[in-house]
Amino acid sequence: MYYITLDLEWNQAYAQKALAVQKRLNCRLRGEVIQIGAVKMDAKMNICGSYQIIVKPQYFKKLHRHVSELTGITQEQMDMGTPLPEAAERFKKWCGKDFAFLTWGPDDIPMLKENFNVHDIQSAWLDNVYDLQRIFNKQTEDSAKQRSLEYAMDYFGLEQHLPAHDALNDAYFTALVAKELDTPEGVRTYSSMRGEFLEDTVIGDADAGGDGYVTIGEMMDDDIVKSPVCPICKKPMSMEGNPLHSKGQRYTFHYACRKHGDMLLSLKLHRNFNETWRARRTVKVATAEALAEYREGLEKANIRRKSTRRRRPKSKRRAAAPAE
Repeated sequence: MYYITLDLEWNQAYAQKALAVQKRLNCRLRGEVIQIGAVKMDAKMNICGSYQIIVKPQYFKKLHRHVSELTGITQEQMDMGTPLPEAAERFKKWCGKDFAFLTWGPDDIPMLKENFNVHDIQSAWLDNVYDLQRIFNKQTEDSAKQRSLEYAMDYFGLEQHLPAHDALNDAYFTALVAKELDTPEGVRTYSSMRGEFLEDTVIGDADAGGDGYVTIGEMMDDDIVKSPVCPICKKPMSMEGNPLHSKGQRYTFHYACRKHGDMLLSLKLHRNFNETWRARRTVKVATAEALAEYREGLEKANIRRKSTRRRRPKSKRRAAAPAE
């Protein structure tokens, strides 16, 4: 199997332009890919190839000043680029058949898929991907901190001898870090690094072509929230407490499975481009510590509600008009 380090650069539009385009397309498009860079390594982590292409955007055609300053790409270079369908076909052919993508952080593949979706390009071949940032964290500091690629290079004493924020250069730097790690072992054990969640999905994602929830109440009434099944045995779970509403539109529910015990289901709500709602939905086994934190949050919420009711001002009677 080959390992392919991947990096992208993308153009952005100002908020009003981006919103107008998304409404017209009826799907999410946060940015348009303008450069793809990749480095291929064999099973022994030897570099054996590279790929780079400038992509011509179709919707965000004016190069954002900040993007130009960051990447060094010019408007002329972008205008002369290859349309995404052709660039994607070339890239797929270069990747071959037996490979896994390595990215630094979780953003590149979702952005590429987002662009593919707009152009009706099949994207299933992008799914075999591993976040090298997580592998680095696990094999070095065992930390959940989001370390930069520059930090990882400094950690291994690697010289950054090429300009950063160029897709090919950054893919090459990622490959150098991958060579310092036990990347094959990191890939083999990657499922254990995905975190504590038994389920981690997005519901109501109208930005990605799904159906958003018109109201929060509609989301809460969906069976996937109201009547979830255990992620392990797929049997119905029972609700054990009231929902906890926290800052930032976050809701936490306590459910119980007869076989696998207490679970916490969380929703982190976001607005779609069309003003409907979506949420990141996660389910995890509820530890004693997590349950205590959940119950403490409920108690504090109850105290705040009671305090608010006590402080509610009485309605003032209209003063009588003075007698003449």
